[in-house]
Amino acid sequence: MSKGVKDTFGYLGTEPVALREQLEQLSTALQELAKAEGGEAIKAASDAARRVADRAGEIADELAGQADAVGAAAAKGRAEVEDAIRKQPLMAVALAAAAGFVLALLARR
Repeated sequence: MSKGVKDTFGYLGTEPVALREQLEQLSTALQELAKAEGGEAIKAASDAARRVADRAGEIADELAGQADAVGAAAAKGRAEVEDAIRKQPLMAVALAAAAGFVLALLARR
């Protein structure tokens, strides 16, 4: 993880920070571009845009891979819960009733 990252949401919470860093780099590159002249400005803009596009593509690929992993884990967890409910339906009803009772108590306060 990069410096100053507050990982509030687990490993998925770091990508917006990485994207923000890339946008700051683009901003810096644009400021440098404003100072440059002619052909140097075009080359600098092209290089900066290429670097930002490459990094944005990497971040998008990482997010897609993580989204697939999260989706697979959620599907697996749902299948396990459904299987447990089929094996012990009375236990599932009892747990649901207990959870509803606790939520009702909390909602009253």
